[in-house]
Amino acid sequence: MNESELRLQYGYNELPQKKENLALLYVQTLWNPLAWTMEVTILVTALSGSFFESILIAVLLCTNSLIHIYQRHSADAALALLSRTMQITVRAFRSGAWILLPARELLPGDLIRLRTGDVIAADAITEEGNVSVDLSSLTGESLPVEVGVGEPLYSGGIVQHGEATAKVTAIGISTKFGKTTELLEVAHPPTHMEQVVFKVIRYLFLANMLVALVVVLFGILAHVQTLQIVTFVIVILLMSVPVAFPTMFAVAQSYGALQLSRAKNGSVLVRRLAAVQEAASMDVLCSDKTGTLTQNTLRVAEVTALGTYTQERLLAFATAASDESDEDAIDHAIFTYASEENVLPLARTDFTPFDFTSKRTEADVSLEGVTAHVEKGLPTVLLTDTTLQKTEAVRVVESMSAKGLRVLAVVITQESVRKCIGLIGLADPIREDAPQLIRELNSLGVRVMMITGDGLLTAKAIAAQLGLEGEVFTAKELKENPALALTGSVCAEAFPEDKLTIIAALQKEGHIVGMTGDGVNDAPALQQAEVGIAVECAAEVAKQSASLILTNPGLEGVRDAVLVSRSVYMRIHTWVVNKVVKSIEILFVSAIIFFITRMYILSPLFGVLILFANDFVAIAIATDTAKPMKTPATWNVKALSVGALLVAVVPIILLLGVYGIAQYLGYSVDTSRTIVFTMLIYFSVTTLLAVRTHEHSWKVALSKTLSISLLFSLVFASILSGFGLFITPMPLSFFILLIGSAVLNFFGIDAIKRIPWITRKLYV
Repeated sequence: MNESELRLQYGYNELPQKKENLALLYVQTLWNPLAWTMEVTILVTALSGSFFESILIAVLLCTNSLIHIYQRHSADAALALLSRTMQITVRAFRSGAWILLPARELLPGDLIRLRTGDVIAADAITEEGNVSVDLSSLTGESLPVEVGVGEPLYSGGIVQHGEATAKVTAIGISTKFGKTTELLEVAHPPTHMEQVVFKVIRYLFLANMLVALVVVLFGILAHVQTLQIVTFVIVILLMSVPVAFPTMFAVAQSYGALQLSRAKNGSVLVRRLAAVQEAASMDVLCSDKTGTLTQNTLRVAEVTALGTYTQERLLAFATAASDESDEDAIDHAIFTYASEENVLPLARTDFTPFDFTSKRTEADVSLEGVTAHVEKGLPTVLLTDTTLQKTEAVRVVESMSAKGLRVLAVVITQESVRKCIGLIGLADPIREDAPQLIRELNSLGVRVMMITGDGLLTAKAIAAQLGLEGEVFTAKELKENPALALTGSVCAEAFPEDKLTIIAALQKEGHIVGMTGDGVNDAPALQQAEVGIAVECAAEVAKQSASLILTNPGLEGVRDAVLVSRSVYMRIHTWVVNKVVKSIEILFVSAIIFFITRMYILSPLFGVLILFANDFVAIAIATDTAKPMKTPATWNVKALSVGALLVAVVPIILLLGVYGIAQYLGYSVDTSRTIVFTMLIYFSVTTLLAVRTHEHSWKVALSKTLSISLLFSLVFASILSGFGLFITPMPLSFFILLIGSAVLNFFGIDAIKRIPWITRKLYV
């Protein structure tokens, strides 16, 4: 059969996408602590006889849930669209040549080439080579399975070691484990920011309930009407529940992910939305060297043969211990140089590809009728005490390393005699932008640590070129003293598993860690780090384990992720500060007026109208213009609460002052309620405008969406109070006083928040 006929018979190598039940998701949004509080409020309001208000609260809750579901659906669709650029590709044999092919286009009968780090994209039978396969994501077995010629490979497995050629036997739904190229998503706990924000909400709720309890006891002792007490409790419940918060949070994350996908320096794909928040708090970045800090354009810069061996003979052995069909950069550099020198590799009878455990490649070659075993790899591993010419080899290694070259030793064993026949120095120039980007990250409070498999001398030379300051240590020293990770700048001679030691040491001391990686062995570290970053051309399993995926080489994407995430943090921070200030304001004003007049100034209806007027504003904060902070984001709930309390003094004094004027002029209780309601809406607008940045607020422009939302809030309140819709109308002449008070509120808060001590409480 030709390809078209096979495609018609088997279809594409993919599974039908599971669609979420939107109705079920909607119900789930109504089953959580925040929703429960609203639902209790609806019940209490209805039982108190305020049926109209209870219906309005229910409509508000349902509307927010609808918006949240819509936003979640849109975010999922956007992530699915972005992920198409990172779909797995495979090396397949088509039309007489090896080509890169999207995994979904595989067909039964295709030959595929597998190497370390690959995710197996279809069921297949091994035809050549041996591989060690991790099937833990499918079977739960932690130990890898050794697969040889004639043995099956299963879709979803990960090649841990080795290389093989295999023939595809089943694709898509027909595979043994019924999955294609995507690994199972790993569940993640709530982020640091989510935990802090929910702690703030919990404190606000408890504070409101405490005040409500005090008022209830006061009302009972003062023989206040039961209806007034119930009304107070209802409104306190309404004001304490951040109905729009889940929606605002989802919009903020999605908006940040969208900004990263459109970054001018190369998009950053977001696999886990929570990483958009976590990157704001990241204060240490552990970075791979190759391709991130260097150009990943390895070339042979120096070749030194030892003893009686010539440079040509050394290259012939080196190429025999390399594999041209592999995409390994080191092997490619050696083959390129050998070709330029017109050196042909020796014929080999066996070959063992490179793996991180042995730090070498191996081959058996036939030389003048005698078999020789060739090893090519890290000098610290190959230059053992039994290796001849070790002393001279070590001297050459030190000389090459001091120049910043990556050094490979070539060792042969023949007739039980092991000797080093020469060394090859590889140059991988640093990226021109790397030193500047490292300085930029340092200025943002992110310490960059380079992790490399290079020797100590090479690592020191490259660190000097990059401008990395701090101790350079080896992985062996790290194991003996994990505290080195807290201050060091470079970890040399590192294996991928050493990254976990570094992350653990940093996280134990409270650091938020970013980790870049590209290989299969980097997957555990990418999952362990708060911000796992798969670099360009990373292995598929590394991409699946990461939270962010860079589409361009270098650190530009990381810097962009830090800046965008800190902008997201500032938007959420603005919401929190604004929420705390408004809650304190309403709580104090309502309680003080209640203690003075024995009447609650706001009815449940006013509470619902306030929520409605502020709802769209709360969501729109997620799109506001926000300047990223210059330091990693940190939360101090106690300090923030103190700062918010001091800021709230301004609107509290103004509100009580205007209320006093209304009482002095003899306005009725209903008219006074309308006045207080209108003031609360006006002050909500000016309070938000004032607290949204630590600078003078007029220096940072509003986003279009937030501007429209604030205007809607003002117009909504003005129409209701001016025309008396649902509520008693307010005298038109009083609008001038309210507008003037709102302006005073803005400038008063702007002045107070600029006091250094209060600024540190609110914004640091």
